[in-house]
Amino acid sequence: MTTPPPRTLALPYPWQQPHWQRLLQWQAQGKLPHALMLSGQGGIGKAHFARAAAQYLLCSAPRSGLACGSCRACELNLAGSHPDLLWVQPQEAGKAVKVDQIRELADFVAKTAQQGGMKLAVIAPAEAMNVNAANALLKSLEEPAGDTLLILVSHSAGRVMATLRSRCQLLALPTPSPEQALPWLSQLVSGEDPRALLQYAGGAPLAALELLEGDLLERRAEFLAGLVGVAQGQVSALEAAAASMKAEPLKLLDWLLGWLQLGARQLAGIAAQGEAEGEQLQALFSGVQPGHLYRYLDKVILAKGQLLSGANPNKQLLLEELFMDWSALLRSRAAARQSQRNGLT
Repeated sequence: MTTPPPRTLALPYPWQQPHWQRLLQWQAQGKLPHALMLSGQGGIGKAHFARAAAQYLLCSAPRSGLACGSCRACELNLAGSHPDLLWVQPQEAGKAVKVDQIRELADFVAKTAQQGGMKLAVIAPAEAMNVNAANALLKSLEEPAGDTLLILVSHSAGRVMATLRSRCQLLALPTPSPEQALPWLSQLVSGEDPRALLQYAGGAPLAALELLEGDLLERRAEFLAGLVGVAQGQVSALEAAAASMKAEPLKLLDWLLGWLQLGARQLAGIAAQGEAEGEQLQALFSGVQPGHLYRYLDKVILAKGQLLSGANPNKQLLLEELFMDWSALLRSRAAARQSQRNGLT
């Protein structure tokens, strides 16, 4: 399956330049791996990097380390119809990459390039492959074709089968620093504070930009209001879960993980300087026992991993459980405070 036509050339983002230069060096030295895994936080542009790499490596006349944009290969790429490029992704958002899709990829790999150059196949995200799909891909990696590059894009490399990871050259793309991301983001944002958006997105620039699409900022505010309401005893866990039903579960888990990580830093004595939601978060986590917070954090990470693997849990039950566990975390805080008071009397 292919993604929609990109329409314009994909140029590596400013914060990706060191890794782009490494890719160019591999290609110039004839050391390009047969399989490459791009790993890193979601929303930093890994799939964009894969698209830029595909356009460059398939280009007939690259210039200055970039695709030319005007040769026949680039025209096909921009039209989304290059016969030597295959994108494999879940057929529906949040679903698994299935074995039939990987079999299609294996057939693609076995064929000769139609444009006389190399072939590229991109799997994004790689952790969305179910067990059968991952095992099917393993055979293609064990018997790589000399003219084919497989690019696996992963938001969570640890969830990709170890035998697959071991057969790929890992290229870990870091989350850019605010100094790297803010100039880029500021050019695209109007009416919102780009620094706050970047904080909301955990430092991921593309995820920050996505917050401006639709009603994501409103949904984020509703979710945080639900957590605060439960903490203050104003709403029940079930009521807060019902109020958060409009948002995508994976988004909610990402936001919750960001807040819990801030809470963990707060409990470790690391001040949340400049955080847009710092005061609310400080009040939420004040007095929480670190061990209880880490157990809750582990549970949220596990739930996110299940979603990334293509699992399809009942959304209402998932949210109700998250809010009930949040309520239990706060009850443990209250119990600890009461115990402290009793010890002083």
